[in-house]
Amino acid sequence: MDSAIAMTLAGSEVVLDGSTIDSFRTGLRGELLGGDAADYNAARAVWNGMIDKRPALIVRCLGAADVIKAVNFAREYGLLLSVRGGGHSVAGTALCDGGVMIDLSLMRGIRVDPVNRIARAEPGLTWNELDHETLAFGLATTGGTVSSTGIAGLTLGGGLGWQMARYGLTCDNLLSADIVTADGRLLTASASQHEDLFWALRGGGGNFGIATSFEYQLYPMESTIVGGMMLYPMEQARDVLQFYRGYTQNAPDDLTAFAGFLTTPRAQRSGDHRCLVRSP
Repeated sequence: MDSAIAMTLAGSEVVLDGSTIDSFRTGLRGELLGGDAADYNAARAVWNGMIDKRPALIVRCLGAADVIKAVNFAREYGLLLSVRGGGHSVAGTALCDGGVMIDLSLMRGIRVDPVNRIARAEPGLTWNELDHETLAFGLATTGGTVSSTGIAGLTLGGGLGWQMARYGLTCDNLLSADIVTADGRLLTASASQHEDLFWALRGGGGNFGIATSFEYQLYPMESTIVGGMMLYPMEQARDVLQFYRGYTQNAPDDLTAFAGFLTTPRAQRSGDHRCLVRSP
């Protein structure tokens, strides 16, 4: 690979020569992509099409060893670093301009233990993919409300989902996580190992490390789910939300509901904004 100009954490630029990049690539099991690679644009794409950032290098990891290698490389040269999991990334934090993007989307392994009701899953999976495997055994955990959301970002952000009224947030059902820390160590965080890190991972936000696997508690899941969406004109929002507040205070745990406001570019032009109430 030719040399590359990369961005450091300090905001300055550094030149990575071709031999340095080739040496880095040799130690990887996955792929290393530069800006001229055929798969570069596809690898940097995320669900939110408004995000258009160009990392200097994309490391497409196939396992924890690749993640450790990438973290050590970025630390050695003081490079800006971002992490892409399932690729939903509404806020665009999976990408960085000029830095190194660690792409976990190829790490999609999952193993379900139906006896102990536990699933161990890698961070490149989406909730649709995880549910597909667990539901084969009639099991599930609290996941996202959008099937294309990655399991990693949702779990580490807390995790609102359709089963949370009965079983809690996604992070409440996280039993353990394997984490690569900034110094390149691989740690297992759980209620009995690295307890402070485990506390931080369960909804504390980012920058505690890079998760390379998650272990979830599963629960029996019925095959029939009733749900839908109800839309009301914005002028009825006060009445709708007052009813929603009162109704959900006494609703059974089997019901999960969300209320919010919905608009579109067309609605912005016409003024036709809506109050939204959803249930699974």
